[in-house]
Amino acid sequence: MRFFAGVVVTVLVGLAIGGFVFATGRYNVAATAPPDFTDKLAPWVLEKSIERGAKSVTDPVSKDPNAVALGLTHYRENCLPCHEVPGVDAAEFHEGMNPSPPDMDAQAVQHQSDAELFWVIKNGIRMTGMPAFGVNHNDDEIRHIVAFVRHVTQLTDAERQALKSGAGEEHHHGAEAGEEAPSRGAGSTAASPSPAASASPHHH
Repeated sequence: MRFFAGVVVTVLVGLAIGGFVFATGRYNVAATAPPDFTDKLAPWVLEKSIERGAKSVTDPVSKDPNAVALGLTHYRENCLPCHEVPGVDAAEFHEGMNPSPPDMDAQAVQHQSDAELFWVIKNGIRMTGMPAFGVNHNDDEIRHIVAFVRHVTQLTDAERQALKSGAGEEHHHGAEAGEEAPSRGAGSTAASPSPAASASPHHH
């Protein structure tokens, strides 16, 4: 009984201290703040949340032979300002983001499954600056971005130049072109009925 009472008191004291810190504005939300306990806890919470969300994705792999080229266009317009790729820098402002956006050739990114990449791109990650592209991109367009992310470790000089110069034009998103609007729920699945072989089979 004493042990139980001690646990309750400890929890209440912890909540009281946390409430005092948050209610009085003492918790520093500046992007320049030094790392604290949230920086240690957040990656673990993020990993578990992505793993759970990705279970609802049944078909993250594009069957379009031009998927990488189509994904490059979307990536240049929407992702490159925050996420560097080998040989092409992100926008200057990304240096001030906290948490820092990962480079797409980073091990933490490339070791994610295709379903996990699809889920993150579609649903975004709150309080990180990562938007949910599922609100204005359909599932096929998101698959194209996944294909390009998988390809970034093998970029050609022509692809790097296209990323830098903005060669080519961004095509209309499916919803903007009058097609069926993309589903927005985190638990929604991709439209195609069956998965195809990925360029990176070990990521399934």
